[in-house]
Amino acid sequence: MANPQLDELLARAGAAAGRMADLADGYAAITGEASDARKVVTARVDGSGGLIGLSLDRGALRLTPAELGELIVSTALVAAQRAYAERARLTDDFNREFAEYLGAGETAGTHPGNEGDR
Repeated sequence: MANPQLDELLARAGAAAGRMADLADGYAAITGEASDARKVVTARVDGSGGLIGLSLDRGALRLTPAELGELIVSTALVAAQRAYAERARLTDDFNREFAEYLGAGETAGTHPGNEGDR
């Protein structure tokens, strides 16, 4: 016995699960990169802010260990901020799409809290 409302609900749930998997894939693909103004240090981070790449120019040899350490940390921080900004953008896009998706279900009368279903 076919139940069109149940079929629609299951299709929508499957689509939502697929979109959530896409979001996870998007998070996994995020990287952030930054260089200091003199291009002595270039840092690359993953979507969680973990350092995955570090390049030092010859100019690094002219810095004290403390100066170099500070430059590495500050450059990696900028790279992480860029990665986090991309993560926030993906999350905002997902939340907006999901809210629209839920709103479409409510107008179709399939939302469990919809008073028209009772």
